[in-house]
Parts: sequence; C-alpha cells; structure tokens
Amino acid sequence: MMKKKLAVLVAASAFSIPAYAADSGWFLLGSAGMTKYHDKESTPPGISVDDSDMGFKLGGGYMFNKNFGVEVAYVDLGKEKFTAPGLSAEAKASGEVVAALGVWPLNDQFSLLGRLGVINATVKVSGGGADVKSTDVKLTYGFGGAYNLNKQFSVRLEWDRYDKLGNSDQNSTGESDVDLISLGVVYKF
Repeated sequence: MMKKKLAVLVAASAFSIPAYAADSGWFLLGSAGMTKYHDKESTPPGISVDDSDMGFKLGGGYMFNKNFGVEVAYVDLGKEKFTAPGLSAEAKASGEVVAALGVWPLNDQFSLLGRLGVINATVKVSGGGADVKSTDVKLTYGFGGAYNLNKQFSVRLEWDRYDKLGNSDQNSTGESDVDLISLGVVYKF
C-alpha cells in the first residue's frame, strides 16, 4: 500500500511543472487598464467631470535578486474630461517612471510586489480657453500580485498611484492624484 501511495505521489509531481521565477536578470513589461483622476472636490459647481479613461504602461527593469529590482517605464494615464453648457476641456497626463520594486514570493507561482519611485509627469490642459502644460517630478507608489506562468512569463495585476500630478500655481494645470489599475505581462530574459 505504501509503494502505491509513493508511486502516485511521484507520478503527480512529475506532471506538475513548476513555474519558477528567475531570481535575477532583465525583464520587459507591458500593461493596460483603467485610470481614475481624483480632483472632483476642486471642480466648480455646474461642471460635469468624466474622470476615468484607459491607460497603459510599457517598460523594463532588472531584478538584482528574487526580492529587489528596479523598473523604468513610460505611462500614459489617459484623459479627464470637463463639460459645461457651451464649454469643454480635457486634461492629459503621461510620463517616465523610475521605481524600486520589492517582490515577496509566496510560492513558486505567486508573489506580491510593492513599488516606490518618481514620475517625470507632463500634464496638459486644453479647451475652455485654457492651453497650459506642466512637467514636474512627483511621487508614485503601488502594489500588486504576479502569477508566474513559467520561467520567462508572468502576469501582473497592479494598482499604482501617481501623486499630485500637475501644478497648483494660479493659471496652471491644477493638481490631481491619478490611479492606474492594470493587468499586464512580464517577460524575463
């Protein structure tokens, strides 16, 4: 009976192929998802705001070991649209990100991750008599999870916050926190 159980255990382990993540090395990433702008509190009454859009992130990085790495990416955070009778305007945000990446493997397939860095964000506001632009370095942070499909590919679900994008000076873009919830793929080489 013991030999039978051992044979079943060996056969089961032979058919389960582990999806080990690479401990160190280069990777590419791409993700897409929904963005949300958080500045409704400062919007004057009578103006309608569409504060959600599609966004994406493309980049790469290097893992120094299984727990620490660095990412560099370009993010497009979509648009926020403002409308009032006879008036429309929009704000767009995008920029380059450099962030430290912390990874906590739960097992061979699943890991949690956290990110802290900066974005060189460009915010453009146009329409409604305004045409202003601001480029500033701001804080970004986020967290998520990854599922390793095999040694090269993993899938990530992430939430990122881009903090106080824009400029609060008078006659400027104003400031807004922007969230990006995205699903993406990572290729390790």
